[in-house]
Amino acid sequence: MSSALTNLLQSLRIVPLGHGKSSNQVVVVPSKKERLKLEDLPEIALEEVAQHDSFDDCWVVIYDRVYDVTHFLRDHPGGDDVIMDHAGRDATIAFHGTGHSGDAIEMMKDFLIGQLPTKQHIFRTGKNKVLSLGIPE
Repeated sequence: MSSALTNLLQSLRIVPLGHGKSSNQVVVVPSKKERLKLEDLPEIALEEVAQHDSFDDCWVVIYDRVYDVTHFLRDHPGGDDVIMDHAGRDATIAFHGTGHSGDAIEMMKDFLIGQLPTKQHIFRTGKNKVLSLGIPE
């Protein structure tokens, strides 16, 4: 199952045909000091996340939440290439597999900009106890 889940998460980097780097949806990214409350998180679809896959504009999904890590790339202790391998798509398996510290998990809140629509959730569904174990709030 782990391999199938990994393959699924890796394949989520899908941009519908006819949609290049432009998007009809406008997502307002809060400044670092304007930390969003969980109940106020805007929905950001995987198709929108997929358009933010460069060093100048890098978003990742971790546990069904969207993070703008553009300004953290060069500061990442594991190197920017580790994050860029998952730019514009779900990085949950890679994030979980490296065993990040509590401080790293707390720091994620500074980069949180939204969450996936409920129909695109994999981890925060409430249906699968195995996938939802240990998810940081």
